[in-house]
Amino acid sequence: MIEELGIRISLLLTIHSSLGERPMNIGESLTRNAQHFPDKRAIVDAHRSVTYVELHQRTDRLANYLLELGVGQGDLVGLSVGSRAEHFEALFAIAKIGAVAIPFDFNWSAQECDAMVRFFAPKAFFIEVRKETEALLRLARGAIPAEMLILIADGELYDGIGMESAVELGNPSEPQTIVDGKDPFLLMITSGTTGFPKACSINHETYALRCLNYSVSKGMNHNERALMALPVHFNAGRGSVMAILYLGGTIIIQEKFDAERFLQAIEREQITYTMLVPVLCERLLRSEHLNKYRTTSLRFLGITGGHLSQELAREARQRLSPGIFEAYASTDCGQITTVDAEDWETHGDTVGKPIWCVLLRFADNDGREVPRGEPGEICLRTPLAIQGYYRNPTATDEFLTGGWCHTGDIGFLDQEGYLHISGRKKNMVKSGGISVFPEEIEDALRRHPAVAEVAVVGFDSQQWGEAVQAFVVLNPGANCIADELIQLCKQSLAPYKAPKAVKFVAALPRTGLGKIDRGKLAALTNQLNEN
Repeated sequence: MIEELGIRISLLLTIHSSLGERPMNIGESLTRNAQHFPDKRAIVDAHRSVTYVELHQRTDRLANYLLELGVGQGDLVGLSVGSRAEHFEALFAIAKIGAVAIPFDFNWSAQECDAMVRFFAPKAFFIEVRKETEALLRLARGAIPAEMLILIADGELYDGIGMESAVELGNPSEPQTIVDGKDPFLLMITSGTTGFPKACSINHETYALRCLNYSVSKGMNHNERALMALPVHFNAGRGSVMAILYLGGTIIIQEKFDAERFLQAIEREQITYTMLVPVLCERLLRSEHLNKYRTTSLRFLGITGGHLSQELAREARQRLSPGIFEAYASTDCGQITTVDAEDWETHGDTVGKPIWCVLLRFADNDGREVPRGEPGEICLRTPLAIQGYYRNPTATDEFLTGGWCHTGDIGFLDQEGYLHISGRKKNMVKSGGISVFPEEIEDALRRHPAVAEVAVVGFDSQQWGEAVQAFVVLNPGANCIADELIQLCKQSLAPYKAPKAVKFVAALPRTGLGKIDRGKLAALTNQLNEN
């Protein structure tokens, strides 16, 4: 199997480098597309439209501006710019000089921003001036020189230089910097539940391979017209845009998701590809405007950030796009498996089969491989994995133990080769010394007709060590009691897996990307059980 994986990777690299069509340097990919599609729209946002040749020329100037200030290979450059073309102009400029981009999340608190600025100490910073970045901007002004602070704003600027001024000041010639594919390109912050976040370091070659994987696996090409409403300061949103730009396609960016505007754009722009999280896909399907607009141009509808039910997948296939697919992926490993439209009908309880360049194994707590069909930690070998964690050798060693990438997810392969996810190793609840996976209980609770949404977490218990609590959102007008749901779990699962407590809530807390915020629920759970 390892030899087979090596052949697959070699084939990908051959395709990637043939005829110079797929350079392994992110900056060079823009140079190529500016030559092949100079007048083609690259990015359209709420503010302006940028062609490939304009994008190329502006990023050359920005790159040279940074070089003239002394920013060079290996230097960290902060990036806190929302869903607009300037985000990607900055990213390509950083790539062209071999510097390393470090995106900052709009949702970080002032304390988190302070810790991140101190830890990473970026040499320069691109910041969009908006309410969400006030704390970060204040910290950046105190940490770096004004000329190194490049601001994107619609109003008056102070203590910094405007993006347009930086473009004008930069030399228009091609930057004279040699950037190798093995050079780091981006630090992607993971959304860890505890402690200081980890920064995944990915080089140009690996990032390019991730972009190329889209075209290899789905048959996408430079004619794609993509609509993006996922925030680009998240890894999933940024990665989707970069994959299309790498191919030479066109990206239409909407800063905030609005169902009607989204549907209008699909029809008006003849959109061929989009990516949504499950909650946004459901919102689109429930929109009163769905039947007012044609979505027949939509060849690909990607789902990320969670699992779409069989019922919703079937409806999305019929009403939005026959080419719906779901990717099981992580920041650390890239895409691991995919579920296509046909898979949902017969294997909707799985996350699909491993993609062509992924080799899987499953390990117990001691790292020993478990027999096929038995649950274990999902480990893999893939050319899409990161090179490690920035300034965190301990986490890097844990992730890359024994030459395998350790995902932290628990699962198994069935006899047909489909991957089942049992739960998250870190989400696992140890109740009475027995491992309980919240996801399994959540699936059982969702079968009750009154249940709209559910999340399960553990809480400290003197009797059990940890006990299971379920947070449940009921369907409008539905009634249900806690004991009814507990008994439902006992009927379909081992009794010890049933929640010890059920709390009904109006809504579940979510992250900016729409994922359930289990950290907030865990904190709330312990508070409830202390009182």
